[in-house]
Amino acid sequence: MAAEEPSGTAEAPGEALRASLCPPGPLAAPRAAGGSSYLAACRACGVSPASCLLRRPPGTAIPLRHRGLGPRGAKALALSLVADTSIIKLDLGDNWLLGEGAAAIAEMLKENCYISDVNLSDNKLGTEGAKALSAMLLENNTIVSLQLSGNEFDDHAAKYLADAITANSKVEILDLSYNRFGDKAGEVLGMAIAENIGLKELKISWNHFHSEGAAALARGLGANIFLKVLDVSYNGFDNSGAAALGEALKTNNVLEELNISNNRISVEGALQFAVGLKENKTLKTLNMIRNPMQNEGCCGVLKALQANPGTGVEILDLPDIPVSKEFAELCDAVKILFPNLLLRHGGNAKLQRKSQLKVELQTQMKVVGNSQNTVA
Repeated sequence: MAAEEPSGTAEAPGEALRASLCPPGPLAAPRAAGGSSYLAACRACGVSPASCLLRRPPGTAIPLRHRGLGPRGAKALALSLVADTSIIKLDLGDNWLLGEGAAAIAEMLKENCYISDVNLSDNKLGTEGAKALSAMLLENNTIVSLQLSGNEFDDHAAKYLADAITANSKVEILDLSYNRFGDKAGEVLGMAIAENIGLKELKISWNHFHSEGAAALARGLGANIFLKVLDVSYNGFDNSGAAALGEALKTNNVLEELNISNNRISVEGALQFAVGLKENKTLKTLNMIRNPMQNEGCCGVLKALQANPGTGVEILDLPDIPVSKEFAELCDAVKILFPNLLLRHGGNAKLQRKSQLKVELQTQMKVVGNSQNTVA
């Protein structure tokens, strides 16, 4: 049987999006890119154009935060960008896009292969938006940075986002902070993190991860071999979550920055976390502030560094709490061992100044001694 001849010309880029968003007839959206395209798209969608876009000088970025675009405004903008080849950065933060607007932007990003940096934070996208963005990320190979903070994503939305994290290997920076993820989300996102082969920076602070969800995220970190920056601050990891992170640090040899501040980690959790820190060689920056670790927990962390000559830690932030003379002396010992370490902590200011002077004096004496030995 002879092959069927094509019935018509190939579909133009964005044709499906135009058909789904705009009615046929005289109000159909234009097929040309540029300012005139945006104006025509606004007419097609029945919205007033954003004046800042009309005045925007030529460039590669669209900064459009706090403009109240809404879903219909997002549709018009999506129509004008579907065939655009000049824009690489799109910032639509805080525009009340909702799931409907997110769906329009997602459809556009399936077609547009030039935009690589997208900010959709604070837009109340919800589960509908998560579903649309997930479907887009399964097709898009261009986006490198994606900010989705403050979008009311919950455990149900996490399932869609986890699918995208698992399959997409192009996104390197992902911000999911200030959402409503709980322990169930931690489980599915943890498994996705374990499978992901592209993410280098993940922000997932200000959510509702507690013991079980935190442990699941930590297991994902332990299996991941690409992630370099992780921010899980302002959650509820507690001691079990801290222990799980410690276990992850034993095997993870890639992570360089970790923020676990304000996670209700007490002495027990700090000491368990320190066990992993004692073996880790790659972590460079560690933030543990606003945790009730007390003097004993802080000392445990410092002793872990002291016992790890191969540690890579360069910046260490400990809780802003009063510290003892024992802790100050331990700080001195660690700073002498690692003179380039930036160690920040709270406590008695006078005691800290004396401690700093003591370290500087001992370091100078050590340098002079080495110089004399060299001359001899």
